[in-house]
Amino acid sequence: MIVLFVSSAIWAAAFQTAAANDARTAFRACLKQASAEAKDQKVATDAFSAFARQKCSAQESGFKSAIWAFDSKNKMSKKESESNAEAQVEDFVATASDHYAADAPK
Repeated sequence: MIVLFVSSAIWAAAFQTAAANDARTAFRACLKQASAEAKDQKVATDAFSAFARQKCSAQESGFKSAIWAFDSKNKMSKKESESNAEAQVEDFVATASDHYAADAPK
């Protein structure tokens, strides 16, 4: 009985981690596509973050939801989970902005 419970918990954790990883991959791919579109449209470097967040709002939402689900299963408070998700989103957007600024047409 205990072995069944433990293996069920491990399977559930792996599934949640996979969902978070899939959402993270989708968000990062969208940011990469947004960068390419921004270059084509000659978006100013200081406007890229807003442009990317607007273009990737659905993927951002999915990523945040996956992070919240993962964190809640790990007994993290909703406030901490929201902060964690927002920090990760900000990090991805900031990294994409830095890459865009380095590669943007001058």
